Amino acid sequence: MPFTTDNTLNEIIGSLSDEWKKAYFNLGMPVEFIDLVPEKLRNSSLAEIKEQFIMPWGLPYPAEDVARTANFAEDMVSRERYGVIPLWEEEQKEFVPDPTENGKKSVFLLTLHQELSNTEEKKPAVIICPGGGYETLAFIGEGISMAERFEASGYFPFILRYRVSPNRYPDPQKDLALAIKYVRANAERYHIDPNRLMLMGSSAGGHLCASTTALHAELEKALLNDLESSVPKLAEIYRGISIRPDGLCLNYPVISFVKEAHEGSFQALTGGNEQLREKLSVEQHISKDFPKTFVWTCEDDMLVPVSNTKRMGEALERQKIPYAVKIYPTGGHGCGLAAGTSAAGWFDEMLRFYDQK
Repeated sequence: MPFTTDNTLNEIIGSLSDEWKKAYFNLGMPVEFIDLVPEKLRNSSLAEIKEQFIMPWGLPYPAEDVARTANFAEDMVSRERYGVIPLWEEEQKEFVPDPTENGKKSVFLLTLHQELSNTEEKKPAVIICPGGGYETLAFIGEGISMAERFEASGYFPFILRYRVSPNRYPDPQKDLALAIKYVRANAERYHIDPNRLMLMGSSAGGHLCASTTALHAELEKALLNDLESSVPKLAEIYRGISIRPDGLCLNYPVISFVKEAHEGSFQALTGGNEQLREKLSVEQHISKDFPKTFVWTCEDDMLVPVSNTKRMGEALERQKIPYAVKIYPTGGHGCGLAAGTSAAGWFDEMLRFYDQK
């Protein structure tokens, strides 16, 4: 039976006695979120803990996310719901990654198992990049939840597990560039349209999508150089496959490192290399071939200044790129699908924007 908020925390802890389940839980959510709960509450249901325990940063205990992450860990071990594709391996068949390891072998695409259609019409695809300040990844709320919503909307979703700190630029960007090449090279396998590929990123994941798109020409060369020296078979397969996406959706994104920057993302991505501040400020590198873009945020975002979204819109306007900017009154930062906030309709607005001819 799937875990719900009716389960006790000790029941969740018991399920994580399997080291692989614990590792996958940690991929979806820091396992420290469990350790924070006082011993006296651990035989209480997650719903009761939510009512009684406040996280150190002032928010109620994330009971629903804990249950969802425990289910995710179960699914990852059983492989009934998700497939895992290693991106830097020559043999790109499903494998069991070690989500606690931070090198190239941990870079993978998570795919939802779907019944592939036999009709002539091929699905659009989306590569989802969760946020986490280039230090961690919000794999559930900004990954799995988004993928399920896209799947229900007729898209074929992929979720990217890209490298984060202590890895530095351009490692995450190369990972996304490689993911784009993989998806397009395997369009027939997934029955998708390689010319209808969207990137979606949240927070720092938004910066990853936007910066990879803005700098796609030089990243293309850097990636192929890497592949030629390390995995020449892939270099040959992927040569000539563009890494420029056909559309972007940026959720409360980090955009600028020059003005009102999210300093934590800059430090994690660059190690504090000031020479990269302007280069990685996306609003300064929007060209006329930038794809159609939907970007949104919340006015009460206290983590990434709203000016990041506004600057992105202004840069797109200057280049006459088709775009939409939505700024909702409430929702804060990291709200994902934003249920229960004024931003709750953003996903449907985004789909309508992309359906416009």
